[in-house]
Amino acid sequence: MPLYLDDAVPPPMPREFLHVLLDCYKFIGEKPVNPAMAMGLLRERLLPLLPEVHKPLFDFRGQTSWDTLWILYANLASASGGTDRQLIASAAVVSIFVRHITQPPREVEFPAYLELASFVRMATLLDLPKAHPHLGAQGVSTPLYAFCRYCWLPQRARGVCKHHSASPRPVDKVGVPVCAVATHKQVQRLRPAFEKELIRIVSAEEWQFHESEFGSAVMVPPSGLANWLKERRPVLAQQLEPEGCRGEVRQLPALLQALYGNEGVDVAPAIGGAVHLLTPITARAEAWLCAWKGRKSWGGQRQGAGKPAVHPNNKDTTQSVK
Repeated sequence: MPLYLDDAVPPPMPREFLHVLLDCYKFIGEKPVNPAMAMGLLRERLLPLLPEVHKPLFDFRGQTSWDTLWILYANLASASGGTDRQLIASAAVVSIFVRHITQPPREVEFPAYLELASFVRMATLLDLPKAHPHLGAQGVSTPLYAFCRYCWLPQRARGVCKHHSASPRPVDKVGVPVCAVATHKQVQRLRPAFEKELIRIVSAEEWQFHESEFGSAVMVPPSGLANWLKERRPVLAQQLEPEGCRGEVRQLPALLQALYGNEGVDVAPAIGGAVHLLTPITARAEAWLCAWKGRKSWGGQRQGAGKPAVHPNNKDTTQSVK
């Protein structure tokens, strides 16, 4: 799989970034390109064009995959803020490398569980446990990191949780997670905004983590879980305020109650004392709640929805002519 640059239409970019694409194209020739080779070329030829402050974006540990390169694209695009021409051009170059290694071009989506990939990278650098917690006994357990495609709850069947399936089972609304207020159709509509918020949160945190030279407390709350939630997951933290919880002792049960409803009591033993294992879950919850809070009116509440009002002076033209 060489680089099929003839199929790509690069967006307008500074000349030096276009030269990187052309130089890589000539270097590759007919040689097949794997993810490690692509990352090596990008680090060798694209990275020197960026200021030092942006170079940590290319710091990935472990085996490189196409998902890794797509995360690099996401991080560059997010860090650009839509205004930094160098980062925008860099993101475009990486995108071309990922998409135009196949013919026809690869249709790429963000890797499943972007927040998990980010969590694993940061936990590795901090030498923290990266266990994948399970709910229930082994053999019949539910992995907490096998998220519903529409929220942060564990999958039950066909990639969704029991609350967001097309035919959800009747559940008692008392003691349910905060995302259970949304129906299947609502979470379908919400999904693009949810994923956009998730990319924003995860990319910003990992960027800050690297900028601080791994010192930023993006996972381990040295000031206590309550303060960490207010700083890192402010919308989620607001969900806990009505509970009247004060102090660290009651904050974790309140958080798990908001995230999982009555099943939260079973999550605490699954994570043990490793609160940092909730980092990807709370990132999804924060993104979902941000998207839910910012949603537009749906259904009959939409502006212009329903039949137009008939002015009383308008004649009824539906009567048959005699």
